[in-house]
Amino acid sequence: MKLRETYFESSAEDLRLGPDGPFVVGMPAKKITWRQLVMHANRIGVELDVIRRYEVSHMTYPYGVHAAEVEVDVETGRIHIERYLVAYDVGRAVNPVLVEGQIAGGMEQGLGGALMEDLAYDDAGQLLSGTFMDYLLPGSCEVPDVEVIITEDAPSRCNPLGIKGSGEGGTTGVGAAIANAVANALDAPPEAFTRLPLRPAAVLKWLRREAAHQDSAFSKKVGAS
Repeated sequence: MKLRETYFESSAEDLRLGPDGPFVVGMPAKKITWRQLVMHANRIGVELDVIRRYEVSHMTYPYGVHAAEVEVDVETGRIHIERYLVAYDVGRAVNPVLVEGQIAGGMEQGLGGALMEDLAYDDAGQLLSGTFMDYLLPGSCEVPDVEVIITEDAPSRCNPLGIKGSGEGGTTGVGAAIANAVANALDAPPEAFTRLPLRPAAVLKWLRREAAHQDSAFSKKVGAS
């Protein structure tokens, strides 16, 4: 492409690549945008192909918080999520809509692990939940609307864009948030539910144990009086 002779009227050594496009050293008015460059290449049948790879030896550390509001049916042990919020710092959101979708999708994946999904084995090591008839997944009725707050408070210094990961954080906090919300709803200590998935049977087991403990304490009190 003879762009340097026909447009810039300069040698290749005098050209530099800036953020907005190529320009001539010492002549800032002599420039062309990247869009104009691509259009010119298309007109003369030249295919532009640029490959650039950026690698870092250190990972980035995003951070965030999950908050869950739940309703627990003490008769059945069923857990219903009334409201769910994720606030997450991603350094810099290049595509905020995509980032929000990643976080919401991650929460939905974490929801399955928190309340339903379980790889169950028998005593011989045979998988008992090898099909979707036995391995439960959340559907549209179980997944709540996820409120997502994206912040850009601390851009990463490990890459030029300042970006951090955004997908994993939507998943990893769900189990703890829901388990703590259930414990709070039942006036249980935080260590009451420490195993996932937290299914209705686990909730009912804790309620029965707590009721038996209270009955025992009441009987001792009556006997002592």
